[in-house]
Amino acid sequence: MRKSFKTLALLVVACVTFGLMSGCGGNGSNDGAVANKSINEGDEVQKSETAKDDRGGQTVPGVFKKYDPPVEISISTAIKQEDFRNGDTLENNPLTRWMLDNMGVKLSYKWVLADQNDAFNTKVRLALASGDELPDVMYINDLVVMDELIKSGKIESVDEAYEKYASERTKQTFDKNAVVWNQVTSDGKRWGLPTIADPVVGDVVMWVRQDWLDAVGMKAPTNVAELDAVLAAFKKKFPDKTPLAVAGKSLLTWWMGDTQFMFGTSQPMTWNEDSSGKLQYGSIQPGIKGALTKLNDFYNKGYMGKEFGTNDEMQASSLFTSGNAGIIFGAGWMGGWPLNETAKNVPGAVVKAYPLPSGADGTVGRHGSKLSYGSYVFRKGFDHFDAIFYYWDTTLGRALEDPNSPFAAGMAEGYDYVMKDGKPDWKDIPNGASAAIQQFALLDPGAAPGMIEGPAIYERVASGKKDNIYEQKLAENTEPLVIEGNMAAYSQPGIDRTDLFNGASTKTMTDKWSLLFKSETETFLKIIYGKASPGEFDTFVEKWKENGGEQITKEVNDWYQSTKRG
Repeated sequence: MRKSFKTLALLVVACVTFGLMSGCGGNGSNDGAVANKSINEGDEVQKSETAKDDRGGQTVPGVFKKYDPPVEISISTAIKQEDFRNGDTLENNPLTRWMLDNMGVKLSYKWVLADQNDAFNTKVRLALASGDELPDVMYINDLVVMDELIKSGKIESVDEAYEKYASERTKQTFDKNAVVWNQVTSDGKRWGLPTIADPVVGDVVMWVRQDWLDAVGMKAPTNVAELDAVLAAFKKKFPDKTPLAVAGKSLLTWWMGDTQFMFGTSQPMTWNEDSSGKLQYGSIQPGIKGALTKLNDFYNKGYMGKEFGTNDEMQASSLFTSGNAGIIFGAGWMGGWPLNETAKNVPGAVVKAYPLPSGADGTVGRHGSKLSYGSYVFRKGFDHFDAIFYYWDTTLGRALEDPNSPFAAGMAEGYDYVMKDGKPDWKDIPNGASAAIQQFALLDPGAAPGMIEGPAIYERVASGKKDNIYEQKLAENTEPLVIEGNMAAYSQPGIDRTDLFNGASTKTMTDKWSLLFKSETETFLKIIYGKASPGEFDTFVEKWKENGGEQITKEVNDWYQSTKRG
């Protein structure tokens, strides 16, 4: 059960840090298409297979013919007047112009709200209660609202349209990341199109003060024993400092200053499959006990600071950036913020990213970052899925490093890039780069994990390659320390323990989870602080099962079974 704050913060930071990442939203522009090969107006665009649809002469799948006369598709958005540039408006902006010129689709905004979270969810519920018509396309990032929409009968299943219109590369991307379908699947039907995120963007690595390592004459640790030795050396060399920055207030397995490496493959706070294929809750598995015991040992040795349990993410990271800590665990994007402040604050400080060391049980593991942060759903009776899947495929091209993508340089000139001497520039943008352009878009499929063979783009750019526009954009738009952090994450494939429960809270979970989770966090911290013996973990597990955990596990597996198709 991860808090929404992490999701929001991760998305915001990732979007700011990675102008490249299509999973951050937005899809491009027809304006300034010198760098972007655009589709000629009225042309029929062939991608793979050819077949004929019986609706208005549109072609399927992977082939799209511009609507003439234009059709209208409505969406919801959260946008402010100051988000617009160059005289653009809600109805007339780079993305609405591109869709009208290239697809014969007039994009309209049925709901313009203060935000796409609470205000949007309230609007959806009011529409369901009153019977008001929903927008044609809606982005849903609340699993409870998704469940309510599915049960309402007011949205379309996408199964038939997906088989009929989705391009081969769209289907391949979903096949390689099939777990994302779980959040929209009910009774064997799929009720939306999940976005797909690049999990490496949020995967945790080990950040180390390299100058501290050099000062004690040691190498970066690869296991707990070596980490123990390094922290001991730091403690001796810098007695007034904190060797390891930990955000104990933030559940130990968070996004900055966490300790998830210590748990290896027994990751707490996630639901993963056991040997029989059923979901089990990570926090009650035997491996947790040894990890908590080792963290208690680290605490007793003074590695984590006496008040680590009151530190949140920002306080833990501040310890590091102020020069008062030698190691912190966190996502690769931390190299762009806040760890880039370290060298500015501490003359001579050198920060370096390393792969995770093995945990207390000798295994290497981490919380797998979410593969999806939301899904697009479609109003009951919506009848332009050919346009949806054409737009989906076209924007997916950015994630696939498609050289022919009309959105290769960015979403819109003047917003996330400008043209200079016939080439895109991602730095010298008047008033700075704007992420608001993503709010204009019909949809954004996100990333395409596993679809590009060979070295990851971070590795290519780190080696000096700038052969294509995507490599050029990453190199110009991303701090070297971010690239280094993500390379460290990429260097450990297969260690992610992704939470497989991505549905709405079950009945018993709604009633009892908050108390169970409180007991979990309190027990873990007591053991680390030495206020409870490691044996208290066994008592916690028994009580967790008795007080609703066993029933929740049954309900979670009932849900998991319901996501299976065929």
